[in-house]
Amino acid sequence: MRKLFVAIALAVISSRGAAQGALSLQGLGYPTGGLTARAEGSGGGVADFDPISVVNPASLGGVGSAALFFQYSPEFRRVTAGSATAKTTTARFPLVVGVLPMGQRWTLGLSSSTFLDRSSETNLVRLQQVGATTDSVEVTERNRVLGALNDVRLALAWSGSPTFRIGFGAHAFVGSNRISFSQIFPDSLQYISTSQTGRLSFAGFAASAGIEYHPSRVIGFALSGRKGGDLRAQSADTAIGSARLPDHYSASLAYEGIPGVSIAARVAHDGWSSLSSLSSGNTKAFDGWDTGVGAEAAGPRVMQRLVTLRAGARFRTLPFAFNGDKVSETSYAVGFGAPLTRERASFDFAIQHASRKAGPDVRERGLILSFGLRVSP
Repeated sequence: MRKLFVAIALAVISSRGAAQGALSLQGLGYPTGGLTARAEGSGGGVADFDPISVVNPASLGGVGSAALFFQYSPEFRRVTAGSATAKTTTARFPLVVGVLPMGQRWTLGLSSSTFLDRSSETNLVRLQQVGATTDSVEVTERNRVLGALNDVRLALAWSGSPTFRIGFGAHAFVGSNRISFSQIFPDSLQYISTSQTGRLSFAGFAASAGIEYHPSRVIGFALSGRKGGDLRAQSADTAIGSARLPDHYSASLAYEGIPGVSIAARVAHDGWSSLSSLSSGNTKAFDGWDTGVGAEAAGPRVMQRLVTLRAGARFRTLPFAFNGDKVSETSYAVGFGAPLTRERASFDFAIQHASRKAGPDVRERGLILSFGLRVSP
């Protein structure tokens, strides 16, 4: 039985992309990025300045007050390969954050974010020859994976003044994939359906640091980086493999010289190829660039509350290949944010349209809705 579980786990790590049903779910999964609905609505441009996004630990210094944040982000996908089309839906809870100012200069933050989302399900109906006879029956093969690799971060930021902030973070990467493979026969009286299950667990550590600098009231700069440690995969007490968590570096620029408007741009690099030892063949990992630009502007007043409007665009390379081809993603987003209950809470919403492609014939379109709620006790 242990050998069976290990074989299933290895099959998930090195499975062919075509069997996974989506370009964005290759290899170990889809990187959600650790961005809030606010950052997503502005194309990721403000991510390094956003105190709730888990990108730059220095940005915690600008949170202002203690807060809890929750986010829900379902995605609706449509995959086209030649004349074939498939639709899938994934429900994600990618971000939970708690922040606590300690005095005038220090801020502590604890968060859990989805690093790689691997939830997927595929169904294949085929003819199966039974026994030594020539009779064939239809059998449904169902391959389901539920799970993700999560980034749990404890961060501390110091802010000597609104001009300069610095922060550090310690990361524990934990998660699991619950894998099941079933063969279902239509006639349960004549044939016995079979099912195999396994569980693949991950564990690893990393460290991050960042700075935020505003030399004037109209311009700001931010730099952040994360150094990855070892990532281990195992099934029960059996080691499956190991890799290095990808290093991450980003730089951002914000401009607020137009009254009521903030414009930000960001570029980041992720060393995803360090995960190649946990992938193989057509799903190997590639390093990727992630660039985004967006704007926030003061909008109309609704019920005496000022609504902030957002828009942006983002371009990046996803970590894992499809049949040996890199998968690129272009997304356009709009959103808004509004305060609630006498400034003790706020609501953010973003909608992203993502286009992904690999090779000349395979396309995927995703519609991601993000709902973020921040509450100050």
